[in-house]
Amino acid sequence: MQGAAANRKVNDLDSQNSLIIVRADLSLKPYSIGTRCSKRQDNYATVSYLNKVVLAIGAHPDDCELGCYATLAYHKSQGDSVHLLILSKGEAGGPSKKRIKESKEAAQLLGADSITVGDLKDRMITSDSQTIDLIQAGLEEVQPDRIYTHSPHDNHQDHRNAALATMTLYRHVDDIFLYESPSVSHEFTPRVFVNITRFFHVKIAALKLHETQNRKYYIRTEAIEGLAQYRAFQAGMLAKYNHSKAEAFDLAKLTLF
Repeated sequence: MQGAAANRKVNDLDSQNSLIIVRADLSLKPYSIGTRCSKRQDNYATVSYLNKVVLAIGAHPDDCELGCYATLAYHKSQGDSVHLLILSKGEAGGPSKKRIKESKEAAQLLGADSITVGDLKDRMITSDSQTIDLIQAGLEEVQPDRIYTHSPHDNHQDHRNAALATMTLYRHVDDIFLYESPSVSHEFTPRVFVNITRFFHVKIAALKLHETQNRKYYIRTEAIEGLAQYRAFQAGMLAKYNHSKAEAFDLAKLTLF
């Protein structure tokens, strides 16, 4: 072994998550050490070859919980890093301080690695530079492999514009999944179904933390469960297990290799 290769070594193998952690001396150039690294003060980088960094974007404090929280819980179970970006404080739906508190409590329940709440105006989110800049700052901060965001086929203008703003940053991320909200239009076409049976309780528990929204019909447990069971039926999961549940996504971008 010579050059940079001589200074590269496998430090640890996590048997539970099958993670290969590589340390490479970054003072030696050129170097090529994998797909994701973070430089530390000791001039070494830690690289994970298998774990994903996931960013979920919601226009309002309860949007991610409604659209993809059980899927995010699955990511956490696999050792992935999960970050939340909420574009507004949701002040049109209740006291903003209370809504932010509810979101942070739900993020803590999920075990999210971070949550950022923006200051865009509820019901007035646009797809222009202000929204794009906020999302781009989130991408630069966490450098996600995958984004979960709203669908552009949504009757709520904030959801629709959040999706459009995310799409302008298409080239900066490997995967973009578009989740289902209660206000999606008939044009929303799910192409990806995630079996959330083992994580559905996380979704329900997180939604119950949003006490300011508990009078809304679409946040009721029976409504959430009914949709999850229908999506499992649509995906053919009920043929194997009668109590299966799924979250459904449209697909904007998927990078396979």
